[in-house]
Amino acid sequence: MLRTKVHIVISAIGAILGISAFICFCLVYANVEAGMWALLSSLHASLNLMLHCHYLKESLHVNFSRKAIQYIGDCGIVGFASGAALTIFYIFLEIYYQADVLPIRTSIIIRLVWSFMMMKWGLMLYCTTRQYLKTYNDHQLFSENPNVEDT
Repeated sequence: MLRTKVHIVISAIGAILGISAFICFCLVYANVEAGMWALLSSLHASLNLMLHCHYLKESLHVNFSRKAIQYIGDCGIVGFASGAALTIFYIFLEIYYQADVLPIRTSIIIRLVWSFMMMKWGLMLYCTTRQYLKTYNDHQLFSENPNVEDT
């Protein structure tokens, strides 16, 4: 349980920082790309937070079917793949142009950081769904009510 609580704290910090960075970069500095990657990073961190909270309250199996958790994991793997592609792209741009962090409006490094964070939270979401899918006992679920359809 302590491990789950630590994951909850880390996911909450990730979600809050992602939303804060979205607001900061989009509205204050007009670096829309970095703001969008921060928002998507925050989305993945929030989904991760939601899964951990439901698991801690022992309501994961009640609120989510196996298929729903698989779909959330698919969202995580898409975030990981797109974040990895963007990270590689921004690394290439940074090496090619050797740009500075300032001005923030056109900073490639800030975009690189938030695409990496999107990649990280996508991978964490995927790993979390795989971990929680192992807790499902299919024989027990379907033996209680044989007329349950897979949604």
